[in-house]
Amino acid sequence: MDELIQQVAQRAGISLEQAALAVAAMVSYLTVRLPSPVVGRIREQLGEARQPRNPETGQGGVK
Repeated sequence: MDELIQQVAQRAGISLEQAALAVAAMVSYLTVRLPSPVVGRIREQLGEARQPRNPETGQGGVK
């Protein structure tokens, strides 16, 4: 998921912190609207099944 955050930051011209928030918002949006198995596969493909890491603390669960 860190790779996705880096790509969002680079392509959108925003900070890693802003990109992490954007990715977390996207994952939350998809989690609410898609069936659980689909969300699980998306998270699996992104490399982890938890929220993106907070770039400031290095811990999961950016909110």
